[in-house]
Amino acid sequence: MINLILGQPGGGKSHEAVVYHVVPALNQGRKVITNLALDMDKFKAFFPESWHLIELRDSTVEVFNNESGEEESRVVRPFSRVDHYADPWRHPDEGFGPLYVIDECHLSIPLRGTPVPVEEWYSLHRHELADVLLITQSYGKINRAIRDLVQVVYRCKKATAFGTNDRYIRKVQDGLRGEVVNTSIREYQKQFYGFWKSHTRSSAAGQELAANDIVPIWKRWPFKGAALCFLIVICLSTWNVTREKKHAPPPRVQPVAASVDSAPVGAAPAVPAAPVIEAKPRGPEQKLHPFQGLSMHLVATMRGKRFRDGVEEEFLGGFIQLANNGQPVSKVSFDDLRTAGYSITWESPTVVSLTYKGFDIGYVVTDMPLVSAAKDIAVTTPVQAP
Repeated sequence: MINLILGQPGGGKSHEAVVYHVVPALNQGRKVITNLALDMDKFKAFFPESWHLIELRDSTVEVFNNESGEEESRVVRPFSRVDHYADPWRHPDEGFGPLYVIDECHLSIPLRGTPVPVEEWYSLHRHELADVLLITQSYGKINRAIRDLVQVVYRCKKATAFGTNDRYIRKVQDGLRGEVVNTSIREYQKQFYGFWKSHTRSSAAGQELAANDIVPIWKRWPFKGAALCFLIVICLSTWNVTREKKHAPPPRVQPVAASVDSAPVGAAPAVPAAPVIEAKPRGPEQKLHPFQGLSMHLVATMRGKRFRDGVEEEFLGGFIQLANNGQPVSKVSFDDLRTAGYSITWESPTVVSLTYKGFDIGYVVTDMPLVSAAKDIAVTTPVQAP
């Protein structure tokens, strides 16, 4: 796989490459071939068992004779020739090849002048089970045939515009022309400081000019005011809820009318009360159809044509599940229902209508519920017939 890290100078490209690519490769026991300015003493101290898997490459000076026979010298950059690749190392157990991490790759594989054998190696790099991580500031400076092979692009940019210099923004893009699939803000991990050297032309690490006039959003008054208002609203809501609980109104007492028995003077003689007729208990309700009181759920249907006694006729078959309070009771076929006096009409593959001796029972659909033992808390989930 060929991946690419893009970013402006100081945007976190080296940090992303070392922390999230070089170090994980060493932890997997994989050889890393790179031209990054790594501090090998740091790797020896923190990775005593795998530091020897790092192979550093640097530019070399080549002396050659020109057309006039005079000696001249030229700089040969690492990973600019095909013999700089094709390392024979393989993992003893997994069998994968090395990881090539090429910093400032636009100098090794420029837009113009990259040898054709190098382009061919990149197109066939998976035959060696090798992976390549390219690092550059602009993909427009890279060889076109090679950059078209890039699988994942990591775009890194320092979060200076947000008023902070200890974080950078990383966007993961599907190829150079694909969509951004992930965006995250990463913090520089101080425990890895010193594992690489970004200022290769200075003996000391330089301090970049910080954007001191940019105030972070969380330090601005609109943000602070919004946070304060949000806190006040939360406090008032909490106080209002607790106050209503403390001062709940007392339960209302229903007035009871008092009855006073008195015999008025000169009252008319009492009229004998009419005899009380006791109501006889009513018998059970007469059912409108045999399966009244049970819920019906369509389980399966089959519709077509068949021949009976040499005559073609419409055929409708299927099954209906009878349930009581969500619990299945029995399953009856369409033929049994017709024998009992029901008439079945096809509406759709999941709906039929029933009538019993002229009485419309309604529609039956495929809504068989889940079994529940509690009548009042039964939860039903529709299940579609296959």
